[in-house]
Amino acid sequence: MRREALCLYACPKCEGALRLEDPSPTPSQDGTVQEGRLHCAHCGSSFPIIRSIPRFVSDDSYAASFGLQWKRFPTLQVDKAMQNDLSRHRFYATTRWPMHLEGERVLEAGCGAGRFTEIVLETGAEVFSFDLSSAVEVAGQNNLAAPRLHLFQASIYQIPLRKGTFDKIFCMGVLQHCPDVKTAFLSLVPYLRPGGEIVIDVYSKNGFLPPLKYWARPLVAWMKPESLLGLLRVSIPVAFDLKNSLNRIPGIGAKLARVVPIGPLSHAPRLNYTEEELKQVKILSAFDMLSPKHDHPQRIEDVEAWFKDAGLSETEIGYGYNGINARGRKPTTVGCVVGPA
Repeated sequence: MRREALCLYACPKCEGALRLEDPSPTPSQDGTVQEGRLHCAHCGSSFPIIRSIPRFVSDDSYAASFGLQWKRFPTLQVDKAMQNDLSRHRFYATTRWPMHLEGERVLEAGCGAGRFTEIVLETGAEVFSFDLSSAVEVAGQNNLAAPRLHLFQASIYQIPLRKGTFDKIFCMGVLQHCPDVKTAFLSLVPYLRPGGEIVIDVYSKNGFLPPLKYWARPLVAWMKPESLLGLLRVSIPVAFDLKNSLNRIPGIGAKLARVVPIGPLSHAPRLNYTEEELKQVKILSAFDMLSPKHDHPQRIEDVEAWFKDAGLSETEIGYGYNGINARGRKPTTVGCVVGPA
């Protein structure tokens, strides 16, 4: 934790000011606190700082599968590590923000392994980023020595920050995995300053028949995340090799291969994965679809209602990456000028 960020944190229970207790006896040269505690003088709550990350929750709660997921696949969606632009393209297509945000403060809700954290840091913004799961540690490892990054572990329903603080907020790939999706979204809006902008995406509930994963999820719901991941690590490579073999059969091979529901055998030319990388991508994708405790796609009409209930203006809501993409701005308060009686 960086000491200069302390004034922007607040107790998630009572919104009281926090003070730093028991700081590291030998603080690092860049002013970060590696171990210590944040204490609320108002309600007496105390929160540990572990490996430089303030922890405002005691465990991963309903997001435990994501902690496991990103610790096992820490760089598989990180552009620099994979030498592609998949995350970058999605980030700018969804947010439509400029590539330079110097002087602005951005809140990222649900950082995972930090795939979008990397992108927004490149804009020059000061970034506060959190996750409910222990994946926040992976985001730190993937963005080492970023002087404008402040990471913390917290719930989206109790964000330990001062309200009205952020110029921009984004939440991508997260909301549908919260127990109460609308409340999770509404929890973010108070942290915008007047004139600030929020961008989200959420899975879309479209069509009469749900996608295949919603038929499969009940079949594996009884499995622990570790067991499910182990099953996928064995079955996905076998299915990949089977599909590859079927695809080579002259004439009918391509049609037969479609029976194996693991997606394409190649993403070239845009994504030049090796065969082993592609197998890992498919394991990750299957685990991401099947393991989360919550998966709640939404109707676009409901998302429109959220933005109206939040009092946001300049809203734009439509279909895009990951389902429904939505953006809105917190109105600027206009003061009244009172003349002489």
